[in-house]
Amino acid sequence: MLTIDTPVPDSVGGNLRHIAAGVAWTLVFAYLLAELVTATAWKTPYSFRHDTISDLGITTCTPNVCSPLHLVMNATFVALGLLTILGAIGFRDYIPHGPRQWSIVALAVIIGLSTAATGVFPSNDGIVVHGLAVMPAFVSRHIVLILLAIWLWKQRRLVAIWSAFCASTGLTGTVLLTIGLQVGITERLVFYPLPTWMAVTGAAIVLAPVRDAVRRRGQSPFTTGNSPSHP
Repeated sequence: MLTIDTPVPDSVGGNLRHIAAGVAWTLVFAYLLAELVTATAWKTPYSFRHDTISDLGITTCTPNVCSPLHLVMNATFVALGLLTILGAIGFRDYIPHGPRQWSIVALAVIIGLSTAATGVFPSNDGIVVHGLAVMPAFVSRHIVLILLAIWLWKQRRLVAIWSAFCASTGLTGTVLLTIGLQVGITERLVFYPLPTWMAVTGAAIVLAPVRDAVRRRGQSPFTTGNSPSHP
């Protein structure tokens, strides 16, 4: 599993903030469950190959598209946006202080607000309004992953590689979506990498204290260089 070295917090509050942020991003895993539940509730078969993610949030029914649990999907979009922002603010210490740190946080806020707006303005409210809600996150999600890959390359090589992999997957999806290949699949190639990155990274950070405790407990007393005392 992805391992991340936790920065030494300057206070107990800082440590708690990291854990809270990790929990927030780990909850992103629930997005996939919400999408599956919403798709299953369709009266007509929902196709993950041909139907868009936005179709799950449509609030009106047509002969071909009807999403009875659209409230679940739209509420999940809003929750995902908020979790994105909360996690980014909590994890800001992982990026060097200065313009780089605030650039990442600013992009995360843009992505979070745009994702939340996707749920507030479903596609049946008008393609232009929905497009304006979606587009900032559509563009910024790739930028933030690329910047993380570059800026974390020296400090956290494994996280940088993970970020680069997610960015390349998203960009590949963007190209395939542009040419109209299997819109349901390619749209998910664009959308899924960032939430997956957040969920896996959040889980790794939440589990880091457990991992460190197990590692310390597994250390032999003979590794300290001191001989055990005998009565």
